[in-house]
Amino acid sequence: MRKKIELEVPTTLNDITLGQYQKYIKISDENEGADEFLNKKLIEIFCNITLRDVEQIPMVEAEKVINILGEAFKEKPSLIRQFNLLDVEMGFIPKLDDISLGEYIDLENFISDWQQMHKAMAVLFRPVNFKSKDKYTIAPYSPNEDIQNLIKEMPMDVVMGAMVFFYDLGKELSLATLNYMEMEMRKNPQTSQLKETLAQSGVGISQFTHLLKEMSSNSMTLPHKDFLSV
Repeated sequence: MRKKIELEVPTTLNDITLGQYQKYIKISDENEGADEFLNKKLIEIFCNITLRDVEQIPMVEAEKVINILGEAFKEKPSLIRQFNLLDVEMGFIPKLDDISLGEYIDLENFISDWQQMHKAMAVLFRPVNFKSKDKYTIAPYSPNEDIQNLIKEMPMDVVMGAMVFFYDLGKELSLATLNYMEMEMRKNPQTSQLKETLAQSGVGISQFTHLLKEMSSNSMTLPHKDFLSV
C-alpha cells in the first residue's frame, strides 16, 4: 500500500526562504545534468519532506508540484522595504546615500555569490529600532555570524526585490557615469588623463551593474529547467 504523502507546496516566492534556495543552488551546481536527482531534490528542499517520501509521490503529482514551483520563480517582485523575520521587524537601508564604505565593500563582496547572499542581505536589512508613520531607522551595521545565519530565513520575494532594485539603480548610475564621461571627452578630447581617471571611477559601477543584471535576469528562475521526469 502506497504511503499517503501530504505536501505544502510553495506557490509564491514569499513561501520560500533564502536558505532553501541557497541549498538547492549548491546541489544544482554540484550535480549539473543529473535531471532526475535534481527534480527529487527540488521537491525535497522546497516542500520540506524526505527524499524517501519524494520517491513515493506519483509521477503525475510530482510533475504538478514541479510546475507550481517553477511558476513561483517567475515572479518579478518589487523592493520590499520592511518585513518580519522571526517576529523581528526588519527594514531596508532607509537612505542609500548614507551607506558607509564598509557596508558597500561587504555588499559588493558578498552579493556576487549565492552562498554568501545571506551576508549581503544582512547589510541591506537590519532590525527596525525606530518607526514613525512611513519613516524608520535601523540598527547600526555590525557583522555578526549568528544574525547572518538567521537572515537565511528571510523570504525570497524580499531577496529578489532587493536584487532587482539594485540592478535598476546600477543601470541608472552606470548610464549617468557614461553620459558624464562622454560630455567631458567632447569638451576635452585631448585630455587622456581625465579619460583614464573617469574610466577608473566607473569600473566598480560597471562591474556591479553587470553582476546584478546577470543575477536579476537569470536567477529569477530555478537553475534546473528540464522538469521532464522524476
